[in-house]
Amino acid sequence: MFLTACGGANPATILTGSGDLKPDRLGVRFPDGLRAPSVAVTGHGPQRFPFVLVATDGLPMTNEVPAQIEIEVLFGGETFSTETVAARGVGQFTPYYPLTFTPDEPGVYVARTEFSDFDVEFLVVERGETPLFQVGEPLPAFTTPTFDDAAGVNPVCTRSPEPCPFHDITLADAISNGKPTAMLIATPAFCQTDVCGPNLEWLIEVAAARTDINVIHAEVYADFERDNTSPIPSRAPMLEEWDIAFEPSLFVLNSSGTIVDARHFAFDRDEIAEALALI
Repeated sequence: MFLTACGGANPATILTGSGDLKPDRLGVRFPDGLRAPSVAVTGHGPQRFPFVLVATDGLPMTNEVPAQIEIEVLFGGETFSTETVAARGVGQFTPYYPLTFTPDEPGVYVARTEFSDFDVEFLVVERGETPLFQVGEPLPAFTTPTFDDAAGVNPVCTRSPEPCPFHDITLADAISNGKPTAMLIATPAFCQTDVCGPNLEWLIEVAAARTDINVIHAEVYADFERDNTSPIPSRAPMLEEWDIAFEPSLFVLNSSGTIVDARHFAFDRDEIAEALALI
């Protein structure tokens, strides 16, 4: 799976709008395991599956979405759970619904809603089938790029017009200094549309008063300012080593470097605040 921005949606092909049309089906904003390798696992607590509402015109709903929807989760043809999922991102970017539940077994699960005739299948796998680090595991130390050492990434930060303030310390140093850490993996030059919003700007706002934690931003691409001879820039060294093939991601670590929260694919300002409140 090659790396694309915004949880697998190429910014050049994102469609918006839908006005006041009615919801027709759920649209996935995560790798469902059928078209892209799954990162949802068993044995590591609740897993998160962001959906959007797709209207009858085939476009994601951006206006007048319900405050919450009910999603029935099925496994093996039987109801596994029924979850009431609140809308997130309303007024910030395309609203999304982060279905969260704890799968007992690997296999194909189904999401069903009363307003749609279309069920959505998605795969949950064993931990060993995905490289993505999970809550409860240590995040490996890595020498992420800083203003003093770009570590093979150009530019160190694609935020414009000024780079963000989160490139003064490497992840390796952060994990060893005894403070909790929040690390955002994102390309702000891309992440502004669909469910991939201005996550870095929200992190800057939420973390402004947090002198008690490390905050790190890591870019996705090693050569964002390349000469356009290849269609996709190469991944930054950390993403290459960890085999992360999507963005954005937010990892929140305790003072020992253990992951206490992780948000992937879609998360709004409020979710960032909720995650940072854990440390």
